[in-house]
Amino acid sequence: MRSVFLIASDELRYWCRSKMAWTVLLLLLLVSVCATVVSNAEISLRTQERLKQQADSDAIFQAQPDRHPHRMVHYGHYVYRPASPLAVIDPGIDSMVGTTIFLEGHRQNTATFAAARETGLLARFGNFSPAFVLQSLAPLLLILCGFASVTREKENNTLYQLIGQGTGKGSLLLGKSLALGLPTLLALLPLLLLGLIATDNDDFDFRQSLPILLLAYFVYLAFWVLVIVSVSALVRTSAQSLSLLLALWMVSIVLMPRISSTTANEVIPSLSQTETNLRIAEAMRSEGDGHNIEDSAFDDLRSRTLEEYGVERIEALPFNYRGFVALRAEDADTEVLNRFAEERMAVELEQKQVIDSFSLLSPLIAIRAFSMALTGTALQDHHHFLRAAEDYRHNMVQSFNRLQMTGMTLADDLARNQDAESGLRTRLDASNWSEMPVFELQPLAHSQRWQSSASTGLTLVLWLLAAVALLLFSAKRMLP
Repeated sequence: MRSVFLIASDELRYWCRSKMAWTVLLLLLLVSVCATVVSNAEISLRTQERLKQQADSDAIFQAQPDRHPHRMVHYGHYVYRPASPLAVIDPGIDSMVGTTIFLEGHRQNTATFAAARETGLLARFGNFSPAFVLQSLAPLLLILCGFASVTREKENNTLYQLIGQGTGKGSLLLGKSLALGLPTLLALLPLLLLGLIATDNDDFDFRQSLPILLLAYFVYLAFWVLVIVSVSALVRTSAQSLSLLLALWMVSIVLMPRISSTTANEVIPSLSQTETNLRIAEAMRSEGDGHNIEDSAFDDLRSRTLEEYGVERIEALPFNYRGFVALRAEDADTEVLNRFAEERMAVELEQKQVIDSFSLLSPLIAIRAFSMALTGTALQDHHHFLRAAEDYRHNMVQSFNRLQMTGMTLADDLARNQDAESGLRTRLDASNWSEMPVFELQPLAHSQRWQSSASTGLTLVLWLLAAVALLLFSAKRMLP
């Protein structure tokens, strides 16, 4: 073991004398720090903006004057998805999907205002965040720093001397790997500090995810360290080592993620928004128009209701039949909307599973999926927001429909557009919506995030074991 540390210390002394090595190492640390600062500032700004916009939206909604309840159904309300505390480390898909939804009766609107759509194609390559630096840039910088770690000894004819002095090939490669692994710890330090600061007032167990996340990134970078040293041991020249490692980086970091997403879209095709809207409109047409109590779709409802209350006319019912129809129609519409929404989310999850299967071909895909799941910025978290927003929308609309059902007579409701006085009789007090509960999104629990990331975490471990096996193989087959 002593020889391993001697080799590592000798490698570090060489880097101290090498301007290129110093430049690369300082660049790695500088980029990590810059990504930390930029990401923290950006996510903090977005968080404050969303909180302010949600507060403004709540205030505007609650400040509406006396209105007919169904006016409020169509007036609608905005809800905003709050950012995860660990989004400062990995924004995940947050910049690709919307974070704002307009809620209104009879329809489910999509999330809007995705940051990537506002900032152009460059943002789609990846956010400048600690996750992006560690996933994509750190392996490249490690390659530039360590591609000649063993080939340099061959080209300088010092490899024979080391082996002749009793240094084992395994000890040599472990020492080189140890030296190259030290910069990875420096690159992880800003991430650790940022995570601790971000989760300082954590109420949702995100701090429990932080050490697991750090360990995952260490495993990922350790894989690259072992591969770099192994390739350098297996080839004869530094030029060959650099070319092979850069090709590996290009395939793993640049090509495979694009291939995986393209394959997922081809294998699991999804309908366009226009096609989906047409299907929804067709399905909802058969449910009847909740604004028209004479719609034939409600004939059975009318008969059952009259029979239940023992009356012959809807005017004799103890409530506003028009509000009752709106209540039942909204339930039926929501059932249709939820069915199509769940179908769409199921397709998206199937596409994600196809992409995740490519983690066996690229460690980047594995660490990306694992990181997003633990930081609460994955697809499942977006779906969680959509479901929570829909539950809030349905409850909000139905509360207004119940007000219409109980707060006025059918005669007044039918005559509300005849004159100004008739309209005033159907306007309910503004306190009914000023007391509406505000939208609060509870993030997924740590156990749920951990469970969804387990498979890709296992894949990361398999990649590390494969790198260890490659290191052992290269120790036996090291070219002189």
